Amino acid sequence: MIDITSETKQKYYTFLLILAIILIAATLRSPITSVGPLIPFFREELEASNALIGLINTLPLIAFGLFSPFVPKISSKFGMEITLLIAMFLLSIGVFIRSVGDFTILLSGTFLMGIAIAVGNVLMPGLIKASFPFRIGLMTGFYSVSMNIFGALASGISVPVASVPGLDWRNAMQIWSIISFLAVLVLLLRLPAIKDSRKKVFVEVKGKPSTAIFKSKIAWAVTLFMGLQSFIPYSLFTWLPDILMTKGYSEGESGWLMAIYQAGLIPTTFLAPIIAAKMKSQRLIGCISGLLFFFGLLGISFTSSNVIVAFLILTGVGAGTTFSLAMMFFVLRTNTIEESAQLSGMAQSAGYLIAALGPFLLGTIAEWFSWSIALDILMVVALLIAFLGTIAGKDEKVNVESET
Repeated sequence: MIDITSETKQKYYTFLLILAIILIAATLRSPITSVGPLIPFFREELEASNALIGLINTLPLIAFGLFSPFVPKISSKFGMEITLLIAMFLLSIGVFIRSVGDFTILLSGTFLMGIAIAVGNVLMPGLIKASFPFRIGLMTGFYSVSMNIFGALASGISVPVASVPGLDWRNAMQIWSIISFLAVLVLLLRLPAIKDSRKKVFVEVKGKPSTAIFKSKIAWAVTLFMGLQSFIPYSLFTWLPDILMTKGYSEGESGWLMAIYQAGLIPTTFLAPIIAAKMKSQRLIGCISGLLFFFGLLGISFTSSNVIVAFLILTGVGAGTTFSLAMMFFVLRTNTIEESAQLSGMAQSAGYLIAALGPFLLGTIAEWFSWSIALDILMVVALLIAFLGTIAGKDEKVNVESET
């Protein structure tokens, strides 16, 4: 006889888990993408240079690089969902307090926010794989779409919210703490299921990572590919609105154009992995992904008319393709789950530290020279991505020897 009560509870907790995944995914980009369109609102008030403002989206990347290696160990002690619960609570605090004071408070809250997002970046793929082993593609789709839609939405509505009578840029930043707080509430509702030892999900931590991976050319190609493909989007999250305003667009128009750029990511985060998985070698698509970035940025650099929308979408397609490929390389270039975890750890830790240079470097260069020089640098990075894609895309495996 079927236990209706037990079956209903299981469906209820599964629904809460799906809702938690969607809400957590929505927090992984929106607190970052909401900043760029608001820079003109707080630059003068906080008396900050472009170089200092670049730190706002550089600090989360530094936090990703420094803190990501420790997340699996923390999760192995507390379990994935409890660790994510704590992270979402810290994210709510970080997003809210970053806009309550001066520039120092802004940076402090931003770094706390970065640590919390790092937990989500590392644990979410594992949580999906462990909780929905037969629906990985579908749940990853929900995860990717939620992350990209809310990231785009944050860019588009930040200026309109800041322009509402009685509100300002501080409120426009703070509203994104609501989503992470909702994620906290949903995870709290799941506590009875989380506490059930049969439903706990942990990350297995296996000793010390092998140093052999650091001697692999393919591993370094994947790491550099990962870092440089993050370098461009996070630079654009910070400075694309400023670049567009130099072309005559208003703050509001720049925010929505940035949202259009991010909309280009959504279809490719689905299609690129499917295409890549069917190819024996991913060298061609790896090269094309960098060239999509290059031609999109080239068009943005030289266009001031409505045609710029097409180049923004092309740049977004490049961003979605390179990101998806970077994630796929962790699996395609390794033989075992352990090797995949080691390559992922190496690429995300070192890669995000490389990407962290982007917002700060471009802000400094624009202050000394011009935004056209900054765009030239991004185009060079895009060509490097195309080159690295031909190496990382080779049909070869990283050979990680076990340490004794």
